[in-house]
Parts: sequence; C-alpha cells; structure tokens
Amino acid sequence: MRFLRNAASVGFATLFSRILGFVRDTMVAAALGAGPVADAFVVAFRLPSLMRRLLAEGAVNTAFVPLYGEAEQAREGQAFSDAVFTQVGLLFLVVTALALPAMPLLIRAIAPGFAESGGRVALAVVLSRITFAYCLATALTVVASAVLNVHGRFTASAYAPSLLNVVTILALLAASWQGWREEALARLLAWSLFAGGIAQGALVFAALRRAGLGLRFVRPRWTPPVRRFFLLALPGVAAGGVTQVNAFVGLVVASPEPGAVTWLYYADRVYQLPLGIVAVALGSALLPELAHASAMGDEEAECGLLSRAAEFALFLSLPAALALIVLARPIVSVLFERGAFQAADAAATALALAGFAAGLPAFVGAKVLQPLFFARTRMRVPFLIGVAGVVTDVVLSVALFPVWHQTGIALAAAASGWINLVLLAVAARWEGLLRLDVMARRRLPRLLLAAGIMAITLWLLMPFAQAWTDAGLPVLRRIAGLAVLCGGGLAAYLAACLVFGGIDRRFGRQALASEKPPPR
Repeated sequence: MRFLRNAASVGFATLFSRILGFVRDTMVAAALGAGPVADAFVVAFRLPSLMRRLLAEGAVNTAFVPLYGEAEQAREGQAFSDAVFTQVGLLFLVVTALALPAMPLLIRAIAPGFAESGGRVALAVVLSRITFAYCLATALTVVASAVLNVHGRFTASAYAPSLLNVVTILALLAASWQGWREEALARLLAWSLFAGGIAQGALVFAALRRAGLGLRFVRPRWTPPVRRFFLLALPGVAAGGVTQVNAFVGLVVASPEPGAVTWLYYADRVYQLPLGIVAVALGSALLPELAHASAMGDEEAECGLLSRAAEFALFLSLPAALALIVLARPIVSVLFERGAFQAADAAATALALAGFAAGLPAFVGAKVLQPLFFARTRMRVPFLIGVAGVVTDVVLSVALFPVWHQTGIALAAAASGWINLVLLAVAARWEGLLRLDVMARRRLPRLLLAAGIMAITLWLLMPFAQAWTDAGLPVLRRIAGLAVLCGGGLAAYLAACLVFGGIDRRFGRQALASEKPPPR
C-alpha cells in the first residue's frame, strides 16, 4: 500500500541521515570528550534542536497537515499556506530577537547546574547565540516540508537533515587539519549548525519550486484559519514532542553533574536512530493518509492504515529496543570510545542508552495512535496525555537522578513513554478509533515472540563477540565485530518472524510497491 511505500522511503532517508549523524558524533566525541566544553556545546545544540523538533513533530505535523487538507478542498490551500508561512516566520523572528540578549538567563534556566562552573555558562551562552539563529531558518523549512508531504512528496524533506551532518563533518575535518583546540572547535561546530540550516532550507525550497508549490510572504493577517492553526499547534507541541521535552528535562536535571549532560546526549543520539527512522516515517506518511481517509469517511481504509502502521512499528521498534538493551556497552564502545572519550564515559553512556531503549516501543507506538486524533483535529486528548507524560518524566527524573544518576533520567523518560502510550490506547479505544484487522491481531503477538528469540540469541553471542569489539583493537575490526553481532541477531529475528508468521514474503514488497496516489 502507498502508506508503507512512503514510510519506507522516509525511513531509508532518515537512516542515511542518522548514519551521517553517527559519523559526526563519533568525531565530536573524540575531539571534545565529555568535559566542560562538550557540556556547553551539547546545551547549545539541544536548544535550537528542541525547538525544531517540537515545531516539526508537534505543531506543523499535527495542526498544519489536516487544516491544509481542508483548505485544499475549498481551493484555498495556497492562501492558507502563505499565511501560516508568514506568521511562523514572524513568530520565530521575534523569538530569536528576544532570545539573543536574554541568552545568559536562558542558559541558567535550562542548565542550572552550570552555575557551579562559570566557564560552562559563558561558553554555552556564546555558542547558543550562534546556534539559535538556526531556529528561524528551520521554522520556515518545516512549513515548506509540510506542504510537500501533504502532496505526497517526501524525498527532499526526508534527506534535508543529511545536509546538516555533511556540513558539520566537513567543519570537523577542517578543524582537525588545522589542529584547533576544544573551544575554537566548539565555536566552529556552532557556526556549522547555522550553515547546515541554511543548506537544508535551500534543498527543500528548491523542491517546492520544482513541484510548483511555492510559498511566499504575504501581509500578516490574523484570519480564522490562521488562528485555528495556532490554537491546534499549541497542544500539538505537547502531544507530538514528548520525547524532545523529556530530553530537555534530562538536560536540566543532569546539569549539576559534570559529564552527565554529554553522556545523556550520546545515549540519546544512538536511541534516536531507530526512533527517528520509524517515528519520523510514521509521522510523515501516516497522518496525511489518515486525514484523507477521515475526510472521506472511509472507516475500512482507516482500519487498514492503522493495522499496517502497527505492524510496521512493532516489526522495527521492538527488536531495536531489545538489541540496544542487550548490546548497549559494545555499541557505545565501538561508536564513541576513542580519543578524549574514555572507558568510564562509554560505560556511563551505555547505562543511559539501555534505560532510553526500554521506552522505544512506547514512543513509536504513540506515533501510530496520535494521528488518529490529529487527523480529526481533536488535539485536547493527546495534549492532556502528553502533559501527563511530561509530568511523569519530571517527577521521576528528580526522584531517580540522586540515586541512579544519568540512568535514572533515561528510565524516567522510558516510563513517561509507556504512560503516554497506555493512556492514548485507552482514549482511542474509548472513542472507537482503535480498530485492528484480523491480520494485525494475528501478527503482532508473533512479532513479540520473534523479538524475544532474537534477544536470547544476542545474549548468547555476546561472549564470542567481545574479542572483536573491545576498546584498543583496530577500528575496522571493532566495527566488523559489531556488524556481525547485529547481523546474527537480525538473521535470528527474521527467521523467527517467517517461521512463526510474524511477517510473510509479501511484507517487503508491500512497503516498496509503487502505487499512484489517489486524487485528493
């Protein structure tokens, strides 16, 4: 079906971007380690990244897509998109203008523990002022990406994040060649983030022009459709951006402990690989299809979309979560343990990674259920549930950090994800939206069994792989050892899926089959 093809396309693009991101993070970890400069850079990187993800995965993807579909049916899609494009640009221009002079206060608010080390505060302020300008460029890019997605064009917006990683990698290579020290390198990385944002925008707007879907600034007017967009966008931020808010909460709580901010950042980067691939693919491809089916009143199509999305989500997220838990230490060691990033840093990061991974299926599952409400512009329920998840994360992070440090923060995020998923499922069931077909009800338990077999296989293979993945060995040998270990687990999982009927041979063909989009 077309949804699976679009989801697979976005997933592959996200995988490509995340692989480049790992290359970038490996180079940053080797250069900066987990010291004060690394902590300051992580904060400067997190702040605009949080706003971008909240906007992309919250406001625009939840409010703009269904409203734009309604406007298109009334032949007012261009006027609506131009108006939202203008208002979002003005909003972020004002936010940026206010944030730059207030940056010292912002840094002390989001990383209060930095106050104990004045150097971290001063450097974080300088770096954040550079990176924050990225927000304006990315805000406009996100609106353009949403227009492309509504029209079934996912390629440019899916590959755009790769440009940020390419620019940063080139900057790191140049700095290595010049022999720059840590603070100078951190400043260069901050400027590369801003340059990468410009490059992303150039790619997406070029695709927009090629598709004949250009956006332009118009006279700002607070029209009823624009007002409705912002009213729906605010709860959409809380409902769609729980994982980003949780990461931000972790930064605040962990800031007093030197290194903890950096350990959480690198653990989050690894955990975001499968989360980004599956969740971004589902969020980008599922919502426009559900909105169209809902507008047509096609309950059978909605049931089919939800069922295939649930299978797709569980098929990818559950084995990924179990693999990250079982293989946390060798994964972190192979990716980051070199240069200034020592064995103690790798061990601390691995514990956080295992904690985050425990919540991976829950966060992906939420991406399946939330569009059921978003497609009908029912934002209140997912908004309240999102708030409950964030409150859970805050309470547990504060309670667990003194005992389990960065691992406690990761486990708090996982618990928040499961609370979010369970409440969404109960609400969707109560409103009669949670309907799975016979095929999905048969396959989902079998996928659980196959994932369990894979986890046992990985646990049994671990002692044999240790001689290939230990620190100090040649890099290529370590990478090969980890690849063989992961490949063995993947082979066991796919074999179990085929034997027990979790998938059949048509699954891949469904995801990649080309279909013409239906008329909208």
